[in-house]
Amino acid sequence: MRWVICALVVLGFAPRAFAGDFDILRGSQPTYHWGGVYGGVQGGYSSAVVNFGTAAGSEIAFLLRNTAIEQDQQISQWTVLGPRSPTSTSLGGFIGYNVEWEDVILGLELNYNRVSLSASSSDSISRSFSDSTNLPAGHHYFYTVNVGGQSSLQVTDIATFRARAGWEAGNFLPYAFAGLAVGRADISTSATVSYSAFDAPDVQTPPTPQLIPMAPLSFGPVTQTDGQNGALIYGFATGLGMDVGLLPNVFLRGEFEYIYFAPVDGLHLSAASARVGAGIKF
Repeated sequence: MRWVICALVVLGFAPRAFAGDFDILRGSQPTYHWGGVYGGVQGGYSSAVVNFGTAAGSEIAFLLRNTAIEQDQQISQWTVLGPRSPTSTSLGGFIGYNVEWEDVILGLELNYNRVSLSASSSDSISRSFSDSTNLPAGHHYFYTVNVGGQSSLQVTDIATFRARAGWEAGNFLPYAFAGLAVGRADISTSATVSYSAFDAPDVQTPPTPQLIPMAPLSFGPVTQTDGQNGALIYGFATGLGMDVGLLPNVFLRGEFEYIYFAPVDGLHLSAASARVGAGIKF
């Protein structure tokens, strides 16, 4: 009777053991649960490139409005200012929601960081040229134009709205993301313009008395200043990262993010950030 009981027990547990073996071989049973709501805190380091270039263009165009030299020479498009590369530490947080689909994890996330990316540029440029627009025949004004500019930018807040896609590898979740970026910035720009011009009439052939020169011209220096506080700037964010599960509801994170912001007032801004963080799954 004891042999019969033992045989029945072995036969009863054998199918379950085989099924468990097949599950392990398939690897279909998740070892960490990534689905649901999560949130956390993070800190990092950001490096930006600010191309001021033609940031003073709108102020220059206003000072030279309705002038022939602006229409002909497009002085407001001159590259007066140079680039800068500010850096900053960052501190922020994130909240999101994941959906599990076999080994693929899809989700949406709101990510916020407090930064202090500050940069400024100032420079000047001078050019000489001839312009005869709207002048009597035979007359040519030779201009010397001096343009100075100054621009500053300070970005204090950056938020991104991301779509995420990851691949579950046990307690590891490598992921990629892309989405909309919104920043808050203070921008100040000024431009100073001055010019002088003299008329150099043609000498006619055969020799005739030279045309009488027109009166010389002089303008400025005149300065125009504009600024915005708390201006919203928009861009596109993309990046890569990895979440690492430590406990059933606790994970660590590391990621790299790149943001390109649309030009604002002739100013171009991009930022790259590296961060680490810790989160909780609810």
